[in-house]
Order: sequence, then C-alpha cells, then structure tokens
Amino acid sequence: MTLARATTFRSLLKQWVDGLHEVHPHTKAHQNRTNVHVAFHLYEFLILFGPVISWWCFPFERLIGTIQKVNTNNHIGGMIQLSFYSTCIF
Repeated sequence: MTLARATTFRSLLKQWVDGLHEVHPHTKAHQNRTNVHVAFHLYEFLILFGPVISWWCFPFERLIGTIQKVNTNNHIGGMIQLSFYSTCIF
C-alpha cells in the first residue's frame, strides 16, 4: 500500500461524505454516524498495516458463525466431546 493510494482513499471518502447531504438532503438534520468517523481512520490503518485483505477479520468471524451453528444440545464440561465422538463413530 503506497502513501499515494491511501491519500486517494481518504480524499475520495471526504468527497463522498461532503456530497452526502446533497444527494440525501434529509440527512442534514442528523449528525455524522460513528462509522463515518471510523472510516477516516482506515487511512491510518492502510499506512500502518497495508492492504485491508492482509488484516481483516472476516474469515475468523465467519468461522465463529459456523461454530455457533453447531448443535451442542447444551452439553457442558466434556459432554460435547462425547456427543461428537458418538455421532462420528456410531
């Protein structure tokens, strides 16, 4: 990630935010949301850590979502291992 690309990202983001009230006039009465503020911090992250794909968390969050869908039948303390064992073996 070059400094020029990160700077271009920041300037394009600013243009989008500045033009937001023109495209959506009803938003003038509202304050900017936190995620707009956080989006401007991406500039710093791009410089510090490089392209987003090298530090994003989506694969891990997707794995957590998959694990949460596993039916454990509310077994606690080792019983889940027994459930997996009996399901796979028998």
